[in-house]
Amino acid sequence: MAEEKKEEIKQVEEEKEKDNYLFDYEHASSFKLSDKFKARFGQNIKGKFALTTEGLTAIAHVKGLKSLKTKIIQYPDQNNGNMCICECTLIGYDRSPITHKVEEVEYSDIGDASPANCNKMVAPSFIRMASTRATGRALRKYLNIDMACAEELTDDDITQEGFDKANVQLITMEQLNQIKGLVMTKKLTQQTFNGIMERVFHMEDYNNLSQEQGNQLIQLLTDYIPTNQ
Repeated sequence: MAEEKKEEIKQVEEEKEKDNYLFDYEHASSFKLSDKFKARFGQNIKGKFALTTEGLTAIAHVKGLKSLKTKIIQYPDQNNGNMCICECTLIGYDRSPITHKVEEVEYSDIGDASPANCNKMVAPSFIRMASTRATGRALRKYLNIDMACAEELTDDDITQEGFDKANVQLITMEQLNQIKGLVMTKKLTQQTFNGIMERVFHMEDYNNLSQEQGNQLIQLLTDYIPTNQ
């Protein structure tokens, strides 16, 4: 009997531990992204933060993504301007506002792409880009994120190069020390510095900047003139 009791207690503790990792569907209406996540899955486009479809997928897995299926609904040819259109159907889990229970949900959306509306790097793979855009839009519906995906933007939209997601070079210790010295020299308050970080890089922790962004921040701080002078 003692052994059975121990086993029962063990099972209860294991279930409690599982519950601690369940997604809080009732209260989590939006997602707060960490600076590391933004650095890994984000791009700075015209001074605004844009998530990649890869990043949206990562968040969707946390919420309860079950499946993503994409199909071509228009094949590109000369008659349609070489435009490919894909449709993505997403199945996942979410809390119903009617039953107040976690239920299976389904979202779908379309994405179009042609060599003309893709940036030069991905134009040769515009069919895959149509699939990626459809996936991103379905994911945004599921996650309730009102933000254009980085993959939806063309060369005309992009004024700053995004992060190379696979090979991002993080800020060096030398750059970090230089930034600390400039903050002290300029006598910046934490509030002012955080404001610069959020406005320019859409994050607060400068330890997660790339080397290129580190140089940009150093230049900004070097040129900074306190308003009380």
